[in-house]
Amino acid sequence: MRIRFSPLLATGTRVLVPTLVLFAIFLLITGHDVPGGGFAGGLIAAAALLLIFLTFGVRGVRRALPAPPETVVGVGLAVAIGAGVIGLVFHDAFLTATEASATVPVIGDVKLSSLLLFDIGVFVLVVGLVATALVRLGADAS
Repeated sequence: MRIRFSPLLATGTRVLVPTLVLFAIFLLITGHDVPGGGFAGGLIAAAALLLIFLTFGVRGVRRALPAPPETVVGVGLAVAIGAGVIGLVFHDAFLTATEASATVPVIGDVKLSSLLLFDIGVFVLVVGLVATALVRLGADAS
């Protein structure tokens, strides 16, 4: 069964997807000091991917990602595990928070944490898993 293209849905998608992605990044950045920032942001970004899938199909999902979905999953998992290894190297315990600060000339003092790196990994992992499921679901449907 062929689904017809909807210009109204496409217009709504083109407006909503950037908004959802910005909100997902906001949750990722502001939530890294509390539990769930990367996961909640990843779910919001995955909802944007679902909207793209419903509007443009599998090709739209593949175009929205910088790499194949399986590669995105691997990168997210590697980044999350790498953040855990940082704690293992510096504090003798896996996934222990490590912080560093630097002074940037225009911005001022910037605090970096391995927790943010872990949340970025979880964010990418969730987006990759949902994208993989959507691509496989779309391949089975056609």
